[in-house]
Amino acid sequence: MKKKISIVLVAVALAGCNMHKDLMPFLGKWKGSFEVSSLVSGGSDKDVQRETLHGYVQVYATGRKYKMELEGEQETIKVDGTWTFKDKRITLKPLSLVIDDRGGSDKRDPNLKYIPAEDVRASYGQPMVLIESADNKSLTGLDTTVGNLRGLHRFVKDSF
Repeated sequence: MKKKISIVLVAVALAGCNMHKDLMPFLGKWKGSFEVSSLVSGGSDKDVQRETLHGYVQVYATGRKYKMELEGEQETIKVDGTWTFKDKRITLKPLSLVIDDRGGSDKRDPNLKYIPAEDVRASYGQPMVLIESADNKSLTGLDTTVGNLRGLHRFVKDSF
């Protein structure tokens, strides 16, 4: 009888591990950025480089939650939400979005780049699709705009 119970427990444990096998490629911390390829209007190549947002996305199995943090010259964007996947695509669905603009317009440095909060909310308040590379080491987003900026998100696996 004990042998049958042991076999059943092992089978249940193995089934539980296999349930999350599909999730494994997406889990962990991914470092990266929103890489600006062009400005919708105005600006120069120097402006394009300075507008890039750097940060990470952390993908959790528990509750299928994620955290994303991206930082520009004068703001930090923090997004928390849930995620789903199908094949090699992960879809991040935001639940909360916080923008730290380091003191608001009164303290803003006119010599540094800044993305207006309404543009950030319009872009990061929507679901984001990231596509996994064939080697499972990077996630690349679709071409998108954030206000006046056109580009894509690119993240590289940092840790599990």
